[in-house]
Amino acid sequence: MRSNLVLPQSVGVGVGVGVGVGVLMGWWAWRRYSHPQLPTQWEEAGEVTRLVVYPLKSGGGIQVNQADATPYGLTHQTLMTGRQAPRLTTIHLTFDGTVVTFTSQHHPRSLALTLDLTQITALNNVKEAVVFNADVRGYDCGDEAATWVSDVTQYSPGQQEGQGQGQPPLRLLYNGDLTLDRVARKPTYYEFKQFKKTDTLFYADTCAYMLLSESSVEELNTRLHSPVTSDWFRSNIIVKGTPAYDEDHWAYVKIGDVILRRVKPCDRCVFTNVDPTTGTKTHDQEPLTTLKKYRLLKEPEAVAKACSAKPVFGVHLGINQCGTIRLGDKVLVARTADNPNWKF
Repeated sequence: MRSNLVLPQSVGVGVGVGVGVGVLMGWWAWRRYSHPQLPTQWEEAGEVTRLVVYPLKSGGGIQVNQADATPYGLTHQTLMTGRQAPRLTTIHLTFDGTVVTFTSQHHPRSLALTLDLTQITALNNVKEAVVFNADVRGYDCGDEAATWVSDVTQYSPGQQEGQGQGQPPLRLLYNGDLTLDRVARKPTYYEFKQFKKTDTLFYADTCAYMLLSESSVEELNTRLHSPVTSDWFRSNIIVKGTPAYDEDHWAYVKIGDVILRRVKPCDRCVFTNVDPTTGTKTHDQEPLTTLKKYRLLKEPEAVAKACSAKPVFGVHLGINQCGTIRLGDKVLVARTADNPNWKF
C-alpha cells in the first residue's frame, strides 16, 4: 500500500492509518465491483407484450396477464427435457388451487392426468435427478403420472446413450419446497461477472429469466422459409417496440418495480428445432441452422470458442428487485455502454 512504501517505519501511526485506509479502499473497490450500484437513469425501450410461465420442465407454456417476479422466476412456475423427448412441449397444464391437470394432443387415448400437489407432497416420496450436472430433488408424482408422461412422449429408455432396456418409464417430479437452495448454473468456460450467489432457480437449465424481443423473432423470420414464433425459444418475458436484437445491449431492465440484470446471452441448442405445437423436430434443423449463419459470438474469445456451434438469441437475466410484471408494462433499460460497472 502506498503509505507503507513512502513512510519510514518509525512513524507507526502513519503506517497504521495507511493500512486502515488501504483496507477501506480495498473493501470499497470490492464492494463496488461485486455489488455494482443500480442505474439511476433509465431509457424506455418498449413494453411487455407476452408473459409466459413454464410450470412443467420442457412442457408447453402458459400465457398470463401478470406474474410475480421472484428469485426463482415468474410464479405460476412450479427431467428429462425436450431435447430427448420433444413431445413434452405439447403437454399443457391448468391449475385449480393445488390441483393440476395435464393434457396433450399426443396422448394415445386422449386422457388427461389430474394430480393434487398437496397429496403428492404428503406422500413424501422424494427422488433425485440431474439437470446439467446439478443434483436436484422432487416429490415423485406416482406410477399413473409416470405412465401418462411416458405414453405422451413415447420415450424409449434405449434412446439415451448409457440407458439400457428394462429401465422404468419416465417419472414426473414436483419440486415443492425441495429446490429452494438451487443456485443458478454459472458456466465454467467463462467468468460471467453478473451472476450472483443469490440467483436461484428450480428446474431451469441456467437462469430463472429469459427475455426476447418480438422484433428479433420477426427479423429472424425474414431469413426463414417457415416462420417461427417466440414459443420456439421458451422466453418468459417477450417485449415489443424495440429494434431487433436491441436486448443484446441492455445491462439492466426495469419493469414496474422489478429490476433485472443481464447475466449472459442465451446460447441455443438443438431444442430450438422442436416445433412446440407438434412436439417434433424440424427436418431441416431450422431455425438453428439459420441462426448459426449470423448469431455466433466472435468475442470474448473463450465464449466464442465454447459456443462455436451455439448461436445466441435472447438474454438470460438475474433478478435484483422482485415485484409484479403485467402485460402492457413499459420496459425501461440501462445500456451497457452507459454503465461502466456492468462487465460482460
